[in-house]
Order: sequence, then C-alpha cells, then structure tokens
Amino acid sequence: MLPATVQAATTSPQEAGNPPAAAESSSDDVRIAVVGVRSRGWNHVQSFARLPGVRVVALCDVDSAVLGRRAAECAAGAKARAPFEVETTGDVRTLLDRDDIDAIAIATPNHTHAMLACWALDAGRHVYVEKPVSHSVEEGARIVEAARRSGKVCATGTQSRSSSAVRSAIDFVRGGGLGRVRCSRGLCYKPRRPIGRVSGPQFVPATVDYDRWLGPVAYEPLRRGALHYDWHWDLHTGNGDLGNQGIHQMDIARWALGWDTMPTRVMSVGGRFGDEDDGDSPNTQVAVYLRGGVPLVFEVRGLPRNKAAQAGDWAMDTVEGQSIGNVIHGEHGIVRISNSYSRADFIDHDGVTRQEWTGGGDHFANFVDAVRADDPTRLNASIEDGHLSSAYCHLGILSHIRGTPTDPDGVSAAWQSSPTAAEAWSRMRDHLLANEVDLAVTPVTLGRELRVNADATEIRGDPESTALLRRTDREPFTF
Repeated sequence: MLPATVQAATTSPQEAGNPPAAAESSSDDVRIAVVGVRSRGWNHVQSFARLPGVRVVALCDVDSAVLGRRAAECAAGAKARAPFEVETTGDVRTLLDRDDIDAIAIATPNHTHAMLACWALDAGRHVYVEKPVSHSVEEGARIVEAARRSGKVCATGTQSRSSSAVRSAIDFVRGGGLGRVRCSRGLCYKPRRPIGRVSGPQFVPATVDYDRWLGPVAYEPLRRGALHYDWHWDLHTGNGDLGNQGIHQMDIARWALGWDTMPTRVMSVGGRFGDEDDGDSPNTQVAVYLRGGVPLVFEVRGLPRNKAAQAGDWAMDTVEGQSIGNVIHGEHGIVRISNSYSRADFIDHDGVTRQEWTGGGDHFANFVDAVRADDPTRLNASIEDGHLSSAYCHLGILSHIRGTPTDPDGVSAAWQSSPTAAEAWSRMRDHLLANEVDLAVTPVTLGRELRVNADATEIRGDPESTALLRRTDREPFTF
C-alpha cells in the first residue's frame, strides 16, 4: 500500500509542472518510467527507448547527480534511438498517481525492489522488476499477490528466459534429450576483489537522499567505502553473488529441472575468504537444493584459481569449460549454457558436441508485448518464476547465516551421504587451499540444513530461521 503519511519529495519545476516537450508520438505509445538509472537502469532506458511505440517519459533516482547526468544524456540522444526529453524526480511517489504512465521499470538496489513493485502494482501500473525481485523470501510472495490483486503485468529481469538458445536447450533437457537428469548445476565463478575496510561510519555522498536509498530496511550508517554497487556484499541491503549474478544461473538450473515449487531441503557450506573487507556475504559457497531425487547444486567463487592469480589477472576456475553458466548432467552427457545467454550445446560422454543452439532475444520487447496485450501470460519471465528463483537464492544465504564454523573433516562427514554435494565441497576445499586460505584460522561455515515447507513460509522445527524469511519494513516505507 502506498504510504499516505509521507509527503512526496519536492520536485524540479519540470517535474511539478507540465511534461517537457515530447518527440512525435502516438496516443497508443507505451509510456514508461525507469526507477534507478545509475547502472542497470540505464540499460533499461536505452533498451526501451529503441523499441517502436515506446516512450521513456520519466526517470527517478535518489542520487541527484546520477539523475541529472542521465537526463542530459537522454536529451543528447546518447546511445538511444534519438534525443528525447524526460521528467526527473527523486521520489517514485510523484509518478504513481499519474494516469499518463503505463509502466514502471525498477532497477534499484535489491532491498527496495519489492517495495517499489508493490507500490506500482497497487497504483495500477505494469511493472518490470530487476532480479532478484525481492530481498527476503516473503517479499517475493507479496509481489506475486500484488500482481494477482491488480491484474497487471509484472515481469522479472531474468533475460535468459527470452533467449532462443536457452529456451531450446531447456526444451531439449525437459524433452528427454539427456536421458535421466542427474544434476543441475549453476556456476557463478566471477572475480570479486575485496572492497576494503573502513574504521567507522562514512559520509554518504551529498547528492544522495540516504533515507530513501535505505527505504524499508532498518536505518544503519554507511560502513563501507562505497555506497554504490558494494551494497551487494552487505546482507543488510544485498544478497551476495548468489542473488546478484548468480540468480540468472539459479533460474536456469531450476528451469531445467522443471521445479515450480520451493525446495524441500537446502544445505550450504562457504564463507568470505581472502583479504578481510567490509563485506559479510559469502564469496565462496556451495548450496545444495533437494526436491526429490535430483540435486540442484549452486557454486559461488569470487577468488581466482590460485594465490598467484590474485596478484595477476584474477583468472577463474571452470567446470566443463564454464565459469559463469550452467551444466546439466544427464545419462547421455551434459548440456552447457553459457553466460552470454545466446549459446548452449550438448556434449556426449565421449566429448563429442552433438548439438548446438545459438540465438538471443529481446526481454524488454517481450515485456512491452505483454503490456500492450494487457496479458501477463505473454511474459517469458513471470513474477511467479522470479519469486521462486529469488527465494532459492535467499534460502541458500539463510542456510549460511544460520550455520556454524566447522573444520573440513566435519563438513566432509556432514555431506558424505550426497556424492554430488561431497564432490562440489571437495573441489571448493581444493580451491581455497590453492588460494592459501588457512581453514584452521578462517574456518568454513557449514550451513544449517533447512527443511522448507511448500510455500517457504516456515522452516520446519526452526522458528529462528523462520523469522528470517521476512523483514519488518521501516516506516514510512511499508508495503
């Protein structure tokens, strides 16, 4: 629900008055406002602006410097179809009461995704919300409910769902091309250098409205060197690389198995290793998800392949030639899906490539098509799928949060009943040793095994973990 007790921010004369002069347009144009335009949101602006019959009419960002720069770039036609003018605001609430905006595209930090999506849906707007759609499990369920309540289109930013290569590869797996599937593996081996350490609270950039930046999470002073981007590694606002880059590969791994419900069991081992910094999310992790007999295994690595690489090119390990991607193992071979989201192949057990798929897709165009038809079923990436894949990531982090420091032999003993999990842990241990991590000094965290009920509203027999499935929203940023 929109907070009625808070007055919207003061806007510039351009925002408060009449809209700026617009390029030639049609009354049936889809009019879009983009919220959060520093990084991924700027990709939204450019991608939507290139589509015929689509107008980006407003930008919103809590950083006035970013907002002004992006508005100027729109007016100059930078990387867009042609120069165009936009309205600007630091507060999305100035946009939600307007009936001349059809859709809101959200690319803010993770901890505000659900709030903004629910506000926009309840205001009768179609929504494109970036991945992960939520910051906690329960938030995703709230977006699903808001979408159902409003009847509006609500898309998830997992663009591999619109890739023809990925869709063909998944159809091949789901159609039995691999025979019996033995494991669906997601990989996020992405170089992540330490973010540094600070000695105490830091000043937030003067151009940022920090209260709105925090939104629904509890107020905490900035305790890292950079406000922007490094929020990913602070679990108060981010979800680590499991929920950042990794959610793309998590979504594919779950899709390949046809899992359309929550896992029944989740296990994790991992930690934050290498030079100490101000992050608290794991930069090395194996999370195992069970729902029936076939495991879904997800691996995160931020350190390079060995200690020498830390001083050089930070080259990463690979599994079956993939560092960021998916490997689906089956009785007839493997299917690999690359991080380009436009290439996949099937390789038999003799190492022979039997089939290849290439081709991408336009995820933004798919959203616009669904908006024009006013039909959520046209989406390639529904909010229901976005919620599930986000929740899988959150459960992997929750297992880690609720875990305990454990020596390597203890992890091996705990995971010996699952050969697939044990193999992934063995490779992770070798990886840490290659990076000269002393596991006696910096032990791994053996995550708590979570037994999850059908809709992930409860961790059975574990009220403390159940309480962490949701977050209490900070007034007035409730939804």
